[in-house]
Amino acid sequence: MTTYPLERQSSARTRSRRELLVAAGFLGPFLILALVFQYGPLALMVRDSFFDYTLITPENKTFIGVDNFVRLFTDSQTVQSIIVTLLLAAGVVVITIPLAFLLAIFLNGQLPARGAVRTMVFLPVITSSVVVATMWTFLLNENGLINSALGAVGIPPQPFLTSPTQALPSFIVLTVWQQLGMATVLYLGGLQSLPGDVMEAARVDGANTLQRLIHVTIPLMSRTTVLVVVVITVFALQSFAPAYIMTGGAPNGTTNTLVHLIYETAFQLQQPGYASAVSLLLLVIALGISLIQMRLLRTRWNY
Repeated sequence: MTTYPLERQSSARTRSRRELLVAAGFLGPFLILALVFQYGPLALMVRDSFFDYTLITPENKTFIGVDNFVRLFTDSQTVQSIIVTLLLAAGVVVITIPLAFLLAIFLNGQLPARGAVRTMVFLPVITSSVVVATMWTFLLNENGLINSALGAVGIPPQPFLTSPTQALPSFIVLTVWQQLGMATVLYLGGLQSLPGDVMEAARVDGANTLQRLIHVTIPLMSRTTVLVVVVITVFALQSFAPAYIMTGGAPNGTTNTLVHLIYETAFQLQQPGYASAVSLLLLVIALGISLIQMRLLRTRWNY
């Protein structure tokens, strides 16, 4: 009679081991790839940030301690790149969030060929950043399509990519155009998951369309807004192709984003140690901004 509990315990342990093996079989390949291609390089980057060397002779490394990190905040070019990157991210988020929300509300309605319209909105997201930057170069250069259209109405050509005051705003518009579809699709998913009984109750209580939007839809979409803000911010902080293809960081460094600075420092100036330190700074900035955003935008609504 006393053997049954022991048999049940043994069977439970066997089942638990089997489940662990199955889980390890599914997770193992992903964990190995993450270790090799993500966490391993990250550890090497942290190590290299304390050294001074070149890619031509990587074996001749000189340990310099925290000098690279001190240089981050004393080098004027790096400080300028930090400011440019933060301004780019802020501009993209401020413009993208309201536009994506309104566009998602529009696409959530009864539209003819709604699937085709959604595909067109999302198409820039899946288009290569190199292709997007090249296309916008043709649009924004001195003899491009936009200046031709402006000339047709009597407006002189604008130095979109060569003016210190217009180059960064042009990058912001480009990035918004490319990332608007991603934010819209995320908002659209949030709208379609809203509880119908809450919306119906607000309608029965006499709330009009604007009141339902302000007092019901926007509060219930706050969790989706947190996700959208964080995702768009991270994408904007990683901007590289526009600076590399369209301006090379010019004019006067006003479009030299941190990722472009990392590329220049590592492969053109042959200072991969300092580039590793800048990469760590970018990682800390992205994590810090994301945590602050989630803290400020946290919500008490659940559905």
